[in-house]
Amino acid sequence: MASVFLSGAVCLVLEIAGSRLIAPFYGSSIYTWSAMITVTLVALAIGYAWGGRLADRYPHLTQFARLLTAAGLTLAAIPWLRSPVLTASLPLGIRLGALASACVLIGPTLTLLGSLGPVAVRLTATGAADSGRRSGDTWAISTAGSVAGAMLTGFVLIPMFPISKILFAAAALLLALGALGSWLSSRALPLGELAACAACLCLVVRPTAVPNSNLVARESAYGRIAVFDTADHRYLLVNGTSQSVMEKKNGESQSQYVHALEWSRALRPKAARALVIGLGAGLLPKALERRGLVVDSIEIDPAIEETARKNFGFKPRGRVLIGDGRALLRLHPETWDLIFLDAFGSESPPTHLFTLEAFAQVRERLTPDGVFAVNLISITSGPNDRPWKSVFRTLSASFPHVRVFIGGDSNSELANILFFASAGSLDAQTPPASDRVSKDIALMISRELSPSPAALDEVPILSDDFAPLDAMVAATSSRWRRLLQQAMPEVLLN
Repeated sequence: MASVFLSGAVCLVLEIAGSRLIAPFYGSSIYTWSAMITVTLVALAIGYAWGGRLADRYPHLTQFARLLTAAGLTLAAIPWLRSPVLTASLPLGIRLGALASACVLIGPTLTLLGSLGPVAVRLTATGAADSGRRSGDTWAISTAGSVAGAMLTGFVLIPMFPISKILFAAAALLLALGALGSWLSSRALPLGELAACAACLCLVVRPTAVPNSNLVARESAYGRIAVFDTADHRYLLVNGTSQSVMEKKNGESQSQYVHALEWSRALRPKAARALVIGLGAGLLPKALERRGLVVDSIEIDPAIEETARKNFGFKPRGRVLIGDGRALLRLHPETWDLIFLDAFGSESPPTHLFTLEAFAQVRERLTPDGVFAVNLISITSGPNDRPWKSVFRTLSASFPHVRVFIGGDSNSELANILFFASAGSLDAQTPPASDRVSKDIALMISRELSPSPAALDEVPILSDDFAPLDAMVAATSSRWRRLLQQAMPEVLLN
């Protein structure tokens, strides 16, 4: 039963770590997670059915050992297959590509692991009298192993080790169990299984190769963080999505929308304190502090803060609070003159920060005349423009004054949509075009969006009870992901 427990643990190690295999290439949107869950359930179901038939035809420990060995070998092959499989799946598009790559990479191993349960029941049951109890014990022990594997992977392994080393270690465990089963059944030394196990352990302990000298990558509890240099720019990527772009010559943001968000300072010239929810590379807080503000930041991932300080020159005068945006707003009952929401989980916004209740909480933390500025990536027009309209309608239900603009040049109809909301007036003169920031603010103001009441009636007000923002931004995420795949495929595969 120890093998059942450990194989159950490996199932969840593979499912959680497997999402990190394809997320840098296909993102962590609803498509990726749907693909992973679908493949996991289908593979395990096939394994259960197949294992039951194997148990009836060949109910011996040798069969159980062979399945463990096969699962270990297919698991060990995954890191080697990742790059060619993802490259080959690219023509299928985001949805089918994520599904196909997950099927090829993790499907065989999960099928083999699923087949172990029925064989274990047949080996441990002595007859019809105890078959029900043995079956229940087997699935309970396997589930307990899955719980342990999920906790170990999420809380310990992924934040500390590369995904390839986690998979090689899990493969070595399965191969060692297979070798033990072979020895118990035949009393012959299983040289092949032991050699394969030793090879996997060597891959675990060998130094990690650096495939690209311009790329620094690490795993955190929330995603794969990568810093990538070109001749003039430095990029921060999370799960393969570009979160920030810095100009290396001056350490400032290259993004038009970051410049345009500084309009908030023009709206409230007397503002002294600001809060940024979603740190990224720290470029927005840096820009605001250059304008004389003291800026606090909220960031859920401590590894992001460390990356911003180490790689992007982030040295704030204000505080950096680590945790969830809504939770920390509840815990810190103070007010700010300006609050900025610029948070993304890979290419998808964190839905719980965009609801009516979340916006009401933000309003409580603003000074009476404060401004709330929000950045959202969205398709700007057509049938897939519902995300920005729904956010506009939700903000309008929370604040008496709301304005919305296209905050930068669009690419394939994708653009940063910037919202400004306040209890006070949002009228300000267009700044003189004397520097780059002023030019980008003037460009934004010239691109104001004015959704009609009829168009707003077609989209929901987002609430904690009903916030289908993930589904609405799926087309946006898909288009954004395709652009990234075309622009930097070698970075996403490293």
